[in-house]
Amino acid sequence: MKSYILTLALLSAFTFFSCQSSRTEAEEITEELEEVIEEPQVQVLEPVKWEYSTEKLADNQYKITFNASVEDGWYVYSSNIPEDGPIPTSIFFDENEALGELGEIEESGEETKDGYDEMFDMDIKKFGHAATFSQVVNTTGPATITGYLEFMTCDSMQCLFPDPIEFTIDAN
Repeated sequence: MKSYILTLALLSAFTFFSCQSSRTEAEEITEELEEVIEEPQVQVLEPVKWEYSTEKLADNQYKITFNASVEDGWYVYSSNIPEDGPIPTSIFFDENEALGELGEIEESGEETKDGYDEMFDMDIKKFGHAATFSQVVNTTGPATITGYLEFMTCDSMQCLFPDPIEFTIDAN
């Protein structure tokens, strides 16, 4: 869109100045137009930063842990959320023949709020400042296990649906 508007403005300026002024004045106006027509500045909100780690617990058993650092005023949601509520924090595994039984997701947070939430008009559990989600993964043998963590984050005014956090477990 910017290039289209700039092109129209330049054509108009050149047409006008080719009839009434020197080329130098047209170049000056072109430079001024380029300064005025700037790319819009888009602010990307990223109130939650994730890191993950894996730990070998036993032969063919691993624990994947996701740690969230959450900006003040923002929250991530529990993995156990009622239907029609916010998107629960969930760990998904890509299809893999070596993937065995999965344990339940364990969760904890620095600032846990468990109760009525006005935004969703229901009782929910959410975590502020910092949160940890972990799950035990069993394999049937050596493998590379991949998947992603899906979550939603909200403050008192808005909710964001960030891209999933992809992970790889080297189960060898």
